[in-house]
Amino acid sequence: PFTVKPTALSPAVTACAATSIQAFSCVVSMFAVNAVFHILWSPLFFKWKRPDWALAEVGFLWLSILALVIGLAPYSALASWLVAPYLAWVTFAAWLNYTIVRLNRPFGVAA
Repeated sequence: PFTVKPTALSPAVTACAATSIQAFSCVVSMFAVNAVFHILWSPLFFKWKRPDWALAEVGFLWLSILALVIGLAPYSALASWLVAPYLAWVTFAAWLNYTIVRLNRPFGVAA
């Protein structure tokens, strides 16, 4: 069955709450920056088999999510809270990424 994740509702809730073109542009920009970091992590980790690079990138992803939580709050507290589980998940994923790097380094060395 089709389900909607709460985090996926955040852009729609915020877009409806934005009171000007500038506010709407700011919200879209925050989500766009987050999308770039979100999309970049998987190829770094899985395709290029570089968990060390993915670990460096996940810091930027985490900061982009924190920026969403803080930046969405003036427009919609609900939208801000809907992003919080995403931040929690990426925090846990970053810890897993760190553990993989710590236990399996070095990466990028020819066998």
